[in-house]
Amino acid sequence: MIEDKSELLKITAKTGESFRIRLWEDRTKGNRWMPSYDATAFRLLSDEYERTRNIRVSDIGMHCFEFIATSSGVFSIEFELRYGWKFSAESHLTYEVSISG
Repeated sequence: MIEDKSELLKITAKTGESFRIRLWEDRTKGNRWMPSYDATAFRLLSDEYERTRNIRVSDIGMHCFEFIATSSGVFSIEFELRYGWKFSAESHLTYEVSISG
């Protein structure tokens, strides 16, 4: 599991192997993490949300993204915390992924 931090986060992977990025998300406020990445380097296998608090007025949980590395090199995955009614992102996270063959 990789935690939500403000600095550049590093991940190492091998071509053909999958890896996960888990981020806290508060859907009560309407926000969601949206990834941006090079589709020649990664393929998104799953985009799942798991609620961790089961309260009627709260929708807080973990958003798990699972990628598979498809080519070797150093690439980045950028996440933006977006609200449905805003054009700009509230927060950004960048992961540097080093993929070996």
